[in-house]
Amino acid sequence: MNSQPTGHVFISYAREDQPYTRKLADSLRQRGFEVWVDDRIDFGDDWWEVIVQTIRASAAFVVIMTPNSEKSGWVKKEILLALEERKRAFPLLLRGQRFPIYIDIQYADVTDGRMPPDNFYERLAQVAPSKPMVEQRPPTRQLVAYQPAGRHGEPQVALPAILEHREPFEPELVLIPAGEFLMGSDPKKDEDTYEEEQPQHRLHLPDYYIAKAPVTDTQYLAFVQSTSYREPKNWDKGKPPGGKEDHPVVSVTWHDAMAYCRWLTKTTGRSYRLPSEAEWEKAARGTDGRIYPWGDESPDKNRCNFDKNLGDTTPVGQYSPRGDSHYGCVDTAGNVFEWTLSLWGKEKLDFKYPYDPQDGRENLEAGSDILRVCRGGAFYFSQRYVRCAFRGWNFAYGRYINLGFRVCVAAQ
Repeated sequence: MNSQPTGHVFISYAREDQPYTRKLADSLRQRGFEVWVDDRIDFGDDWWEVIVQTIRASAAFVVIMTPNSEKSGWVKKEILLALEERKRAFPLLLRGQRFPIYIDIQYADVTDGRMPPDNFYERLAQVAPSKPMVEQRPPTRQLVAYQPAGRHGEPQVALPAILEHREPFEPELVLIPAGEFLMGSDPKKDEDTYEEEQPQHRLHLPDYYIAKAPVTDTQYLAFVQSTSYREPKNWDKGKPPGGKEDHPVVSVTWHDAMAYCRWLTKTTGRSYRLPSEAEWEKAARGTDGRIYPWGDESPDKNRCNFDKNLGDTTPVGQYSPRGDSHYGCVDTAGNVFEWTLSLWGKEKLDFKYPYDPQDGRENLEAGSDILRVCRGGAFYFSQRYVRCAFRGWNFAYGRYINLGFRVCVAAQ
């Protein structure tokens, strides 16, 4: 079981009130708070043991009061433990009446599902301040593009762009030149096409830079050590699994990936973020609508890590150059799924094709009850899922052994 950092906020709630809890957790994280809710309990862990240790390590205890939570035996046990441990309690009245156990503590009124008032966050910050980030410094390095010989018999084009004098922990970037590309799938060409990948259409994107590879355990370790941010659930005592330093970091939520981008931005002075699913797809397949990064030929064990060939992740770039994309990106087929900025929708696909970045699908403020798009397939998924156009999805708080991310930078 992973230890929890001190200074975080524990949220106690009834299962029926989960939608509001997710929105509250998002609101707190956006304001810099470290938040713990019970989705961070790992498979095989003792449920109550995790809760006891987490409450004891927390700085503040927030309870959402509704008739559901008042009847919940779990919420009652959490409240009693928090009071026994003398944690600062912050009750939120969502529905019903205040709990008798909180007779001495003034609650914040959040009826009708609204977020707490500003003074709630101010009082909470006095007890559970967010971790300070590295001081921002102005950028001192420039992105430099070069033109190597074309790959796989293709004509010479502007392929990778590199970071000159980048920090050891900073991902290598490649330039994706401005222009149109074919997004989505044509069922006449690709028999594995899903409906949500249609219709295939042309989309223009400006210049941007994207990481050549997914963020590795070593690169993520620099972030964890610099900020005391929570470690991925598959790490042990603040360190990645032995021998996996160059593997993609996994078991990180969408929020974790966003926090890493914010830290990298502050540390380097360059505006890092997650790619949209359109940016990810163009980087993976080029402009010509190829099915896989290397072309239309089916994947095999020499091109990518998929279909349980190895049963685990591999070091990034292990299948280069045969598995590389047109622009020189590695691991865009298999190894791990990757988070994107883009929204999928609630319960069903709400954001269909043709892709429109102005229709709300790139809303960073959307709650965790809305699914986010994941791309790339993973090491135990079949060839249908490692196609460049496949659109996976997950909740923003999901943490899985097959899910990581890569970063992106808009060109200046």
